Amino acid sequence: MNNKKHNGNLSEQPSEKAILAVIDDEQKWLKVYKRMFRNSNYFVDTYSDPQIFLDTIAKYPNKFAGIICDIKMPKISGHEVFETIKKNPRTRNIPFLIVSGVLTQNQNLSKVQPSAYVSKMEDNLRAKIFEELIEVVENWPKIRQYLYTQNVAEEDINFFCQFFINYQTFFNEILKYIHQMEQACINSDDEAMAQTTERCMIFMDDIHNRCMSIIFLMQECPEMTNFIKKICIRGRSSVNMIQNFQMILSEKTYSNNEFQEFLQDCRESLQKIILGTEQGYNLREVD
Repeated sequence: MNNKKHNGNLSEQPSEKAILAVIDDEQKWLKVYKRMFRNSNYFVDTYSDPQIFLDTIAKYPNKFAGIICDIKMPKISGHEVFETIKKNPRTRNIPFLIVSGVLTQNQNLSKVQPSAYVSKMEDNLRAKIFEELIEVVENWPKIRQYLYTQNVAEEDINFFCQFFINYQTFFNEILKYIHQMEQACINSDDEAMAQTTERCMIFMDDIHNRCMSIIFLMQECPEMTNFIKKICIRGRSSVNMIQNFQMILSEKTYSNNEFQEFLQDCRESLQKIILGTEQGYNLREVD
């Protein structure tokens, strides 16, 4: 593994091109990305050291239009890079894509729950990266502008942006509630069960109310592009899945053991949604 430091500087970056950050500890892959975007509208700023990237984005939070990151790196993993970016209000809405070889080996999949990911072994890696990242980079500013004209609050736009780009994060939060319910069942703690169920329902209600209002606006957009159609379809599919969990949780009539089995089914379904490993559960592939 090559620990060569970042080889770019501000003076070398053409101002007319949007800048993509690429973080990968292997120089051969940094060269691949350079070639991939050579004749594009994007300048690729490469980092073999994740810490140098994090120092750079902390100093220049508006510098990057999108981020491509490996997951298995020494000292700082791609997952840790992602968490740092998403914790900062000034950088959390930058589209973030994990491109990693370990995904083909089913390793560390649980650690990429919050973000979109692409395998380095994809037959057409460039097309997948453009589909998952560049499409978002190029279209979200237009979507934001349209929603601003419809008097949608910035907070709600950011919320919906995250729901579309990183829907796994929201399903992962529901999964945490399911784990807590399972523990309450094991302990026969009815009070904890009631409190956890209520918090989970409130969380799901918030997603439904905030996202559906924006989806309705998007459906009325005078410029119905393919990207807007994708937003509406994926958004509705995500919300529909959440509503299914709400409906079942609100009609609990099971014994304790039966309810534990039901929660196990919920947990398994949520894990499939988060990882997108099975047909019908991958919300990035909805038609």
